[in-house]
Amino acid sequence: MKTKTTFLKTMLFIFAVSASINIKAQTPLVHLKFENNLNNDGSLGLTFAVEGANSAGVSVPYSSGTTTSYLTGGSVPGQIEGNYAINFSAIGDDTDPNYNLIQNGGAYDAQIMSNANIGITGNDARTISAWFRYDDRNNSTNGTHMIVHFGSAANGGGYLRNTLQHAGANNRIQFGIGGAAVQWYYGSDGDNIESTVENGDWHHIAITYAGGSATIKDVKMYFDGAEVTTDGAGTSGVGDDAMATSNDKVLIGSRNNSQKWFDGGGIDDVRIYDVELTAAEVLAVYNENVLSTADIAFGQDELKAYPTLVEDFLNIETTNQGKLNVSVFDITGKTILETIGNSIDMTGLTSGLYIVKVREDNKVANLKVLKK
Repeated sequence: MKTKTTFLKTMLFIFAVSASINIKAQTPLVHLKFENNLNNDGSLGLTFAVEGANSAGVSVPYSSGTTTSYLTGGSVPGQIEGNYAINFSAIGDDTDPNYNLIQNGGAYDAQIMSNANIGITGNDARTISAWFRYDDRNNSTNGTHMIVHFGSAANGGGYLRNTLQHAGANNRIQFGIGGAAVQWYYGSDGDNIESTVENGDWHHIAITYAGGSATIKDVKMYFDGAEVTTDGAGTSGVGDDAMATSNDKVLIGSRNNSQKWFDGGGIDDVRIYDVELTAAEVLAVYNENVLSTADIAFGQDELKAYPTLVEDFLNIETTNQGKLNVSVFDITGKTILETIGNSIDMTGLTSGLYIVKVREDNKVANLKVLKK
């Protein structure tokens, strides 16, 4: 009886934790895949179009296959999700930093905008995520790469951005979400961290906020599935205040004041939720599209992992019997170990659920494994 009870508890634990990290349980209000269109697959029903005084005849630049990077001169994937993405590198070199992003022969007032307000206001919970490709064409001091904007700061506040940045005002990747300003630095003098971000390739970024009793200092940012630490700079002494976001339309690739453009590169797979995703859920979103354009998932019978409840070693077999690159993450998204081979030593890990990423050449699988 004891054995049955333990087994039942184990199965319930697997079910409960698996359900908690199943991103399909969370439906975004907005989900833009940019499949050569601005269709929204989210639940809110917003529609998106190019709007503005000079929007007539302006079309959104999309890319597919490969595109040339301004930073490296080489070819990079034109999209990360599906078959297309927005390609802002296709816009002419005469981009004016003082006007909106989509340009039309010198007439600058055109931008991608929703038809109605998002409905996330005040101190509401939220998550915004997207894939971006940083390719700073002009290498300017106003190198803002604005991904999503909505909401002016309510109550007279002036805090309009959540920023991952390097070297002050330039080299910015931003979500312009009204009601707070928090900055996370990804590089400083003497290091080479910026080469990870500014390499013309695709990266995933997300910010989350719990709402309720949370304050601005509780805003979290994730880069390629892992949480980024902020030193508190940029909060202007308001870290203990709640978010104060006014209801507004959603802009893609620009914001409604200066430095409005996405200066070279691309945007794909934008999602906006009215809940705070957990670290594991953010990692799951990242892993959905972490395959490169040449990657494919393992077929149903091409990979076998055992035992289902690991005490010491997890064994992985594939039909090709090739070299396996394996990464193990805990449910917060933290990398626990990385190894090569088909036998993974989990002896030293604490009991609980882990996500195991397996790569064999261009095939990738993400497994949920329970450690006894």
